[in-house]
Amino acid sequence: MSIFEFNDYKAFLRSEIKKRPGAGRGELSRLSEFLGINATMVSQVMSGPKDFTLEQAKKIAEYFVLPKVETDFFITLIQIERAGTQDLKNYFREKRDEIKKESLKISNRIVSEKRLTDLERSIFYSSHLYSAIHLFCSVGNGQSLESILKKFEISRQRAQEILQFLLSNGLCIQKNGLYMMGTQSTHVEKGSPFLIKHHSNWRIAAIQKSENIADNEMMFTANISLSQKDFAKIRETLMQTIQEISETVKASPAEEIANLNIDLFWIDS
Repeated sequence: MSIFEFNDYKAFLRSEIKKRPGAGRGELSRLSEFLGINATMVSQVMSGPKDFTLEQAKKIAEYFVLPKVETDFFITLIQIERAGTQDLKNYFREKRDEIKKESLKISNRIVSEKRLTDLERSIFYSSHLYSAIHLFCSVGNGQSLESILKKFEISRQRAQEILQFLLSNGLCIQKNGLYMMGTQSTHVEKGSPFLIKHHSNWRIAAIQKSENIADNEMMFTANISLSQKDFAKIRETLMQTIQEISETVKASPAEEIANLNIDLFWIDS
């Protein structure tokens, strides 16, 4: 169920926790550790009349990697419960309904290709992890936060930061506690410094991977001397190979993720 189907934030949290691996076993302990409070206190809030503070509400939204509109809705649900007067409760209920109405507009927007702003590009291309996690979310029926942590061996905070960016820009979507690929492609023009950064990110990743290359993987580097005519011939051969690879990839079920780097250039220095 979507968060917008809930009017009780505790019911929403119980629903989200149940979606987690192992039906949410140990999730309250992990949440309390993230919030920096005692697990008993979290249990008391979830099963009693106490409510989370607004500061805790913001951190809970970060823990579950809620997009901005869902974060606004979630915090508003807590504000309704914490309000001291009926008049204030009604004010926040109206705000809740406004956010829900706005969410319907957002959910109906379909984007085939995402054109990031320069600021968004500077974030997306700052690390290969953004495109790697974006791609990983296309595997199977989606990925949980825990599977992403295990795959990339990064901190929960770093994973949440990246997922929040991907969600807020439509590159990923969240459904039933899993992260799935949203917009499949991003656009960056030839000659852009962001394209250069993208190339360098993955070549650095390849260098790091070379220290532990498996038998079924492949890396090849060669310095060669040849004629300009044969250079053009090799370039055309590689172009045809890339086209064949692209067609193979399009028809291939997403079971794992891989990286392919191909370079052919004249050595000038």
